[in-house]
Amino acid sequence: MNNAVIYARFSSHSQNEMTIEGQIRICTEYAQSRGLNVIKVYTEKAKSASKDTHKRKSFQQMLHDAQSRTFQNIIVYKFDRFERNRFESMMLKHQLKEQCGVKVLSALEPVSDDEGGELYEMFVEWNDEKYSQRLSVRIRDGLTTSVENGTFTGARLIYGYKLIDTDRTGKKGTIHKVAIDEEQAEIVRFIFTEYAKGTDKIEIAAALNAKGLRFNGKPFKGRTFDKWLSNPKYTGEFYFGERLCKNTYPAIIDKLLFADVQKRLAQNKILAGANSAVEPYLLTGKAFCGHCGTAMVSDGGTGKNGKKHYYYACKKKKKGNCDKARENKDTLEMRVTQHVQDFLSDKKNAEKAAADTIAYYEKRTGDDGMKSIETRIAQAQQEIENLTNAFIEARNALLRANIEKKMNEYEILLNDLQGQKSQIELERGRRVTTKDILAFVAQLIKGNPADKDYQRQIIDNLVFMVYIYDDEHIKVVNYLTFGVDKSIERVRLDETNEVLERLKGVQTQSPIVHHI
Repeated sequence: MNNAVIYARFSSHSQNEMTIEGQIRICTEYAQSRGLNVIKVYTEKAKSASKDTHKRKSFQQMLHDAQSRTFQNIIVYKFDRFERNRFESMMLKHQLKEQCGVKVLSALEPVSDDEGGELYEMFVEWNDEKYSQRLSVRIRDGLTTSVENGTFTGARLIYGYKLIDTDRTGKKGTIHKVAIDEEQAEIVRFIFTEYAKGTDKIEIAAALNAKGLRFNGKPFKGRTFDKWLSNPKYTGEFYFGERLCKNTYPAIIDKLLFADVQKRLAQNKILAGANSAVEPYLLTGKAFCGHCGTAMVSDGGTGKNGKKHYYYACKKKKKGNCDKARENKDTLEMRVTQHVQDFLSDKKNAEKAAADTIAYYEKRTGDDGMKSIETRIAQAQQEIENLTNAFIEARNALLRANIEKKMNEYEILLNDLQGQKSQIELERGRRVTTKDILAFVAQLIKGNPADKDYQRQIIDNLVFMVYIYDDEHIKVVNYLTFGVDKSIERVRLDETNEVLERLKGVQTQSPIVHHI
């Protein structure tokens, strides 16, 4: 018989979270429905259910036991019970499957994070953004006429103004226009004037409060003015999309005063940035020394001219135990991004990526998964009905309390199952095709590898691991391990295990890598 273990974790981050007992019962039912023999249950209580996997004692014991090959499956209520972090989840699932022959199963979700899932998620986000852009264009076209006429089109009215009725009516009744609220306008003028003189926002707020003035019934605070001071509507002009609008908001302050305020805001922003800026290291947790396999961590220094320099440095090198030279942070992040871009620019790689993504989509939204969820929804509904009848007939408080606890668990299960069904129905409606995925890939590779936002998008979603050497040679392990490029080869197992020693003794697979 195919053996399995159950892993149940309760984090107490939500009041509507399935209990440990409920997770075990549902995972047991799932195992029985698939002929799996449950030989052990691992549980993690709220206080010990850390988001850091190495701090979860039961979790670590389960990973250690997996090496014995006495079980072939780990069953969890939902995949986020195994690991919320997608990077860690992918890594652990790969190593369990490749080194121990163990697969992670979800009692609720129809498919796992299989190959193709990462690109699919990126495609969904891209497609949703495109739809949003198309929708906003249509809405903007419809609103343009109203804005040109000076008609208030909704949204939140800014401080200093009020709405007055016009003699015109529309589909929703009387059409409104924006007028100055003189009492509030005096406060706005005072704020702009004082800030332009150099008065701090906290002092301005204190002066208003001393006069007994209030904002929404509460004392003014310095941050109250943050958005007001940069809002051009107070000058009587603002941009609606790309169109300059001059007759919606009457001017409260003149343009010269507004310009002086913007100049001071810009100066303060530069000073604040110089004092508090945090340089993001996009390859944190993914960059490893090609000499010793140790993680590459953030490093830096200040030159003679006062300019700051940022690097990735081998953790052992910082202690004098490795000879790996530091890597310029920006250069390395750009090279890694360029590599993934080049990989997807190859037609064969793009087509294989599209094929794998479509396979993932069809598996995720297929009839088998939907029928399974619908069957379980019907079962949960029937069980809730049975429990309701039992509760009515129960003759003592203890029995009613036990029944009520079980009813709550089934209600949570039903909500989770219905959420899964709704998500699949939504994704089915997209009708993703190979042409769609290739169009997304074509758009994706147009990004600028030197752009930080683009680097973050590529590295966060598609880069699994990077090995760095001194001869400007790096090995990039992608999630896109499609095996269609002749330059692909496997890293030695001992190298990989050394790199992943931070997983506290758990062995890992030998991943596929690409060379630059």
